[in-house]
Amino acid sequence: MRIELDETKELLDALLQQTPDAVSIVGRDGKFIHVNKASVEQFGYSASDLLGNAIPCVPQEHIAEMERCHSEVLNGKSIVGYETVRVHQSGSLMHVSLSYGPVLDKAGKVKGIICCSRDITERKRMEQALQDSQAHFRLITENMTEMIYLVKRDGTVAYVSHAHTTFLGYSSEDMIGMGPAVIDKIIHPEDQKKVSDLFRLSWRKEEEASGIYRLRHSQGHWVNVESRFKPISNSDGVVDSMLIVSRDVSEITKTKELLRQSDKLSAIGQLAAGIAHEIRNPLTSLRGFIQLLNASITGVQRNYCQIMLSELDRINLIVSELLVLAKPQAVSFQQKDLSVMIHNVLSLLESQANLKNIQMYASTEKAMPPIACEENQIKQVLLNICKNAMEALPDGGEIYVQSRRISEEHIQVSIQNNGCGIDPERIPRLGEPFYTTKENGTGLGLMVSQRILEDHGGSLQIESEKGKGTTVNILLPVCVPSVHQV
Repeated sequence: MRIELDETKELLDALLQQTPDAVSIVGRDGKFIHVNKASVEQFGYSASDLLGNAIPCVPQEHIAEMERCHSEVLNGKSIVGYETVRVHQSGSLMHVSLSYGPVLDKAGKVKGIICCSRDITERKRMEQALQDSQAHFRLITENMTEMIYLVKRDGTVAYVSHAHTTFLGYSSEDMIGMGPAVIDKIIHPEDQKKVSDLFRLSWRKEEEASGIYRLRHSQGHWVNVESRFKPISNSDGVVDSMLIVSRDVSEITKTKELLRQSDKLSAIGQLAAGIAHEIRNPLTSLRGFIQLLNASITGVQRNYCQIMLSELDRINLIVSELLVLAKPQAVSFQQKDLSVMIHNVLSLLESQANLKNIQMYASTEKAMPPIACEENQIKQVLLNICKNAMEALPDGGEIYVQSRRISEEHIQVSIQNNGCGIDPERIPRLGEPFYTTKENGTGLGLMVSQRILEDHGGSLQIESEKGKGTTVNILLPVCVPSVHQV
């Protein structure tokens, strides 16, 4: 039996000496009774430095913490995986994971403490490096103007950058955890298939894809974004998430649209300059001969002549509008009373309004300052907008014209009708040449009006709701008169 005990002791001692963790035993007095080879290697002290002595590798600020742990173990408790700091014999700090257990005598009483120490300095260094890397990544992404988000394979949003709040109005908390069903609600219905195809293409081919689509801002309007989809692989090389980097291209889209409009205007200008006079010369001859013919006939033929004269006047009006766009004109701006111009325009339209069962109401704020303008051009704008309002009321209705000063620098004229309204998706295109919502319209009247207002430093905005009517807001500056080339 004695031999077996000795052999068992030798085996246990050999096991303790070969284990890579530092294993030591201290008595109730806190002095080392036993240390293995790894203890010497881990802390840099020799066995003779440790045996019979108190633990030398505990920093001063951690002594109370160690004594508390020893007290708990001496009362029979075990402690596993306690992470703390110790001092190497060289003086350098090291991170360790400690596990304590009580050592019992034959009577079952605690006579000491066995401690297993594992050096986790390298692990802590790697964890800190990872935290620093994540902090740097977050610092970069949170300060980028691009919107960055990470989507899991199941379509759940795992991360979004702060730029989403700036450009879309959603906080990170709002978006993280969103599933596909919720995400679809912020993608424009017309673009959902495009975005879905981009996802599938990138997942399937495991390569980058890009596209432009619209996202709903938290306040309801749409934002044009250009996104790049980048598949991300996990440590096993399996694509399990998608990195999406998006940027707001709304201004770029608007600029492209302005360039497109500019190209159209340039083409129209060249067209108008080339053919306007060629058209007007034969128009004058046609009108003269039709008037002579009209004077010599009666009956239904006379009605035909009236129709031809009316259509010739319409052609002449279109040519005149084209010339406004094509040829700069020297215009003298003078101070004029806007309320007087509104009254004059409504007086001109009064008879037409009565024939169509349309009631026209005007409301002008008192003591409004004069505006600097070319009177006939501003009257032309008011006539164009009011005629459009009348044409939106084929069965009669009401038109309200209100003018008021909205700031120190601007006066606003609002022309409102209770007609059929305009589809929201068509409003952005109003003012384009030859784009119109009217059966016999050309789209030039509104475009000419916008051009005149721009030359006066003003602007035009259209608000409409299908089935409820349309409001056109004209903004004009209050300024001193001057001579401009427009």
